[in-house]
Amino acid sequence: MSFSVDPLWLLGFLLVFVRALAWLVVVPPFSNSATTPRPVLIGFAGGLALLSLHQVPASAIPTDTAGLIGALVMQVFSGVILGLPVQILLSAISSAGSMVDLFGGLNLPPSIDPLSAQQTPILGQLYEQVGMVLLFVTNGEMLLVKGFALSLGKGAITLSSSALGAGVISADVATYFTATLEIAAPLVAVLFAAQIGLALLSKAAPQMNVWLLGFPIQVLLSLLFVAIGLQVLPGYLSNILGRIGTDMALLVNGH
Repeated sequence: MSFSVDPLWLLGFLLVFVRALAWLVVVPPFSNSATTPRPVLIGFAGGLALLSLHQVPASAIPTDTAGLIGALVMQVFSGVILGLPVQILLSAISSAGSMVDLFGGLNLPPSIDPLSAQQTPILGQLYEQVGMVLLFVTNGEMLLVKGFALSLGKGAITLSSSALGAGVISADVATYFTATLEIAAPLVAVLFAAQIGLALLSKAAPQMNVWLLGFPIQVLLSLLFVAIGLQVLPGYLSNILGRIGTDMALLVNGH
């Protein structure tokens, strides 16, 4: 028994596979090689390539060696550029948890984040894992996959559009800091007000041991307001996904 494979289809699959692999290497949670085995990553890239291959026009597939090598390089560049906004903006959620951790006094015990395999504050891990759960529960990953698939119909992102890519990434970094502050600001304000209140209490009653009293109060307030703050996290995640979709469309349509 013999199988015949269309060479043009095989070349198209190779190009899409390379872009999908480069994209998944940057996009969390696949960006961490410690928690995502390479066979799993390659399998996801292959499945994504099979699902998205129909978006690639036959005229965009080179058949000569030089053109194929250049296309492979540009597919890697395109995958990385499309994945950077996803990584930058989604990391704002865990950064907000780390900021709350810093003001709440829960960052003392070292801990390893299972998603990034790095030492991360406890609340930073909580926010990150809740964000990943919400991403998949709300089918947000399908929005990312759709954006990736639609980008294939527009071709590769060329080096001539690097200025546009740099502008989008710079804007995403600014949005990252803004989103981090917006998520963490209410909790940080409460914890900062508690610290000011304890400082005034230490002046009014110097005989009290404010250090022993203040630490459990801050921890209690942190846990209480984190439980309240997590309720608004789906709304922020929805806004972040909307911004990611806009950035991917801008990168694809603007080159």
